[in-house]
Amino acid sequence: MNKPILVILFPLLVLFSVSVSAQTGFYKLPAGKMGIGLGYQRYIPPKRTEAPFRFYAQTLLGNLDYAFNNDLKISFLPGVSFFQANTQIPYEIAPSPSVDIRLLNVNDMNMTGLKFFILGGFRTQYMNIVRTGDLPLHSINMTLRGGAGLLHILETGYEWRLKPFLGIFYTQAWNNVSTTQKVHVNTAQNFFTSETGLEIELSPTISAIGSVEFSFESSELLYRFGLNFHQAPTFKIQNEVTPQIRRTDTPSSPLATRLAGIDFEVESGVTVPEYKFRVEPIYPIIAKNAKIEGEVVLEATINEHGIPLDIVALTNLEFGLEEAAIEALKETTFYPAIKDGRLISKRGTLRYKFTLRNTH
Repeated sequence: MNKPILVILFPLLVLFSVSVSAQTGFYKLPAGKMGIGLGYQRYIPPKRTEAPFRFYAQTLLGNLDYAFNNDLKISFLPGVSFFQANTQIPYEIAPSPSVDIRLLNVNDMNMTGLKFFILGGFRTQYMNIVRTGDLPLHSINMTLRGGAGLLHILETGYEWRLKPFLGIFYTQAWNNVSTTQKVHVNTAQNFFTSETGLEIELSPTISAIGSVEFSFESSELLYRFGLNFHQAPTFKIQNEVTPQIRRTDTPSSPLATRLAGIDFEVESGVTVPEYKFRVEPIYPIIAKNAKIEGEVVLEATINEHGIPLDIVALTNLEFGLEEAAIEALKETTFYPAIKDGRLISKRGTLRYKFTLRNTH
């Protein structure tokens, strides 16, 4: 294979391979917990009439997630790609293994209803390319990819939650193409891409995600789909025989707010909901500047999946305090109430105390 052909081959291989990654999703894992998933993606190359060949690619991936805390998780993504050459030249490309390591951080944007995420990672892939009558080409791609984006959580009235997202990414790629005799290409390049998609939380333990990524410099398209499985909750069985009001106080938060407690009317033979993954509200800037303090009281139904629904504010402190508390409760999950061994829905009140003590 001559050098001009190799030079054309290099950018085509790099442009579709550098962005390969399983869909780990934006769901939050409690600290120290793990999740697994499966991913599929299809690459469609640009329609360039002057190009001597075009490669299509389908990739199967897996992912293993680990949460350092409620916002930051690391993912290990092994995968294998299968190629199809739509060319007059008889190319053969063996299934190509890849390994990707990614870090994802998701945080709230105060008082906007949006969240922002930062994503970065390193990826390497080995490819073996054969053309009839030539020595096999060994291609090694290594990439550093990073970017940021926005997502929004949409409630559906059911246990499903929708998360549309949009991100912009910068990629620095290195590629080495060689035979057993010599190195043909050893170069680097960088480019920008954009990705938009939708994640659907099907239940507290399952989420699906799909997206499309495109390059700003060409017409490459990369379609992705992923299915993720989180760790299922472990339910605590308690025997409550005396009707009473149950109150759970929580320790003070490092933030300006803290979750004061939850109140559920206890029935005989029924265990009340308990926190599984608790999110505390962020003190609104406008309330801090106005030195507004107080306690927000919300009423909500914790359904059989531990998801808060039908949230109503019973107080009216204004200055964004009720809104901040509602957003925190939407991100909180519970171990649901249990009656006769069955998970049931139960309505109760939740109290959030906002205080300026220890704030800056």
